[in-house]
Amino acid sequence: MMESRKSAVLLIFVSVSVWQLQGGSSSVVVSKDGSGDYRTVGEAIMQAPDMSDKPYTIHVRAGTYQEYLFVPPHKTNIRLLGDGPHHTKIVGYQNGSTIDIRGDGFMAAKMGFANWAGLNASSAVAVRNEADKSIFFQCSIEGLQDTLWAVSGRQFYKKCDIYGTVDFIYGSAAAVFQDCMVYARYREYVTFTAQSREDPNEKSGFSFQRCEFRMAPEDENRKREVHASLGRPLRPYSTVAILHSYIDSIVDPKGWEPMPHQPTDKVTYIEFQNVGPGSNTDDRVNWAGVTVLRYPAQAAHFTASYLLDADSWIPSSGVPYNTGL
Repeated sequence: MMESRKSAVLLIFVSVSVWQLQGGSSSVVVSKDGSGDYRTVGEAIMQAPDMSDKPYTIHVRAGTYQEYLFVPPHKTNIRLLGDGPHHTKIVGYQNGSTIDIRGDGFMAAKMGFANWAGLNASSAVAVRNEADKSIFFQCSIEGLQDTLWAVSGRQFYKKCDIYGTVDFIYGSAAAVFQDCMVYARYREYVTFTAQSREDPNEKSGFSFQRCEFRMAPEDENRKREVHASLGRPLRPYSTVAILHSYIDSIVDPKGWEPMPHQPTDKVTYIEFQNVGPGSNTDDRVNWAGVTVLRYPAQAAHFTASYLLDADSWIPSSGVPYNTGL
């Protein structure tokens, strides 16, 4: 992963003890073998306090949990802490969402979320997130089409692995991704993003900083069969910024693609100081809003501090983040 340039880093680290001690927060344990407080994650969420202004930590011990989780709006400040994204996994196998988050202040760390409904599913969402001030840290989010639905609110993803095929990071949230791996699974045509900003006055968009857009390792041998784009507009004012990131050769030289029945003259698609064989912008689509920035100051609106007002809420979570570029 590339190093941050000229950016202040908050050197704070997440641990169980930090989560438990913050502001008098409480915690429970979920374990499939019955050695914890609950056997299922869903039960632990439902028993969490309503409208809590303090973090409520649910430590989910290693195991594969086949559950469909719902975090309702009145379950605020829920924190799911796993034993690692490959050890603690929430897995679904049908259309719909493996986890649907609506309670503000949600956070997940060291967790895996997957939806393996298959290629024939019209939508197989692993994470549906409309929680304001939500954080995913060191998580894996896996699926095929429509993997991560970032519906609304301010969302922050740090050191996460996200897998999919078509429009697999989509929605109208203001979302910042820092140091994430964005993996395309095998499909002839892949679209990484489909951001859906509808109003030019809406503070919404996806920003990727120091991320990597690559072929999934298990599909690397079919890389030459894949044609990918960085994104397409799900709504007229679709906004995506890719900054200081690695772009693999699977990305077509045009970079971006149209969405049927959506205009392309209002989008904002930004690229800034990216590297890799797919980062050459000479042959990008000739749309008014497709821009290659030259100076850091031009990218300021796509930083966590600006897009998410991050400095007012991320520090208290204990998750490291970059305030600028």
